[in-house]
Amino acid sequence: MDAQGFYDGLGQDYDLMVSWEERLAREGDFFARVFDESGARLVLDAACGTGMHAIAFARAGRDCTGADLSPVMVEKARQNARSAGVPVRFEVAGFGELSSRIGGSFDAVTCIGNSLPHLLDDASLRACLADFAGLLKSGGILVIQNRNYDRLLREPQRFMPLASRTDGKGETLFLRITEYTMAAATGAESIDFTLIVLKKRNGVWSQTVQSTPLRALRRSTLESELARAGFSSVRVYGGYGFTPFDAPGTNDLVAIAVR
Repeated sequence: MDAQGFYDGLGQDYDLMVSWEERLAREGDFFARVFDESGARLVLDAACGTGMHAIAFARAGRDCTGADLSPVMVEKARQNARSAGVPVRFEVAGFGELSSRIGGSFDAVTCIGNSLPHLLDDASLRACLADFAGLLKSGGILVIQNRNYDRLLREPQRFMPLASRTDGKGETLFLRITEYTMAAATGAESIDFTLIVLKKRNGVWSQTVQSTPLRALRRSTLESELARAGFSSVRVYGGYGFTPFDAPGTNDLVAIAVR
């Protein structure tokens, strides 16, 4: 299943799967510091999903736009912004087409939530990063967050922690599974990512299963492609606490690059 089909299918369950209050609280100081240091006021959140980061940035006083390739996610993002009472523009636009569909000139572009690994080959990654560069003012910043695939390729983690949620409708379980392979067409290290959603409603369990391919995007590849796209001063961390990349226990790659 391609990325759009995967996220269209996830739809309304996405916000239930993510513990947004906890996540945004954990990440808030990082973005406040990075945006303040660079003087970023105009922010574009690419692959924005249901818009929760863009809404949080707007609440913090930024002028935000969000974009996602999934119309279902964008509609949910618009609903979330109306509920939050904050003005955020959301548009349907995928990687590589943001400049043509959104335009404008931004102080910062964010691409977080392990979104870049949906680009499965060098050509699509290069088109995406060139698109990001074209959206940024001179001196603007790009913030990327992926999983730490350098570590995961050394120490494969097949099962991510089970997420269990209970709301007014019943109980929902989210099981995420990763299978590591080598893509025959490109030679890239890749992942088959599967999400199993189990729902208990009125005492009866049901399940949905969705899978999509991801690229295991290494730090060295990302840094070389950022340089190729014209970015400089690339800083890479192991998480939102500015921890060194690949320090013991770090699960993320967080990169900050200057246009």
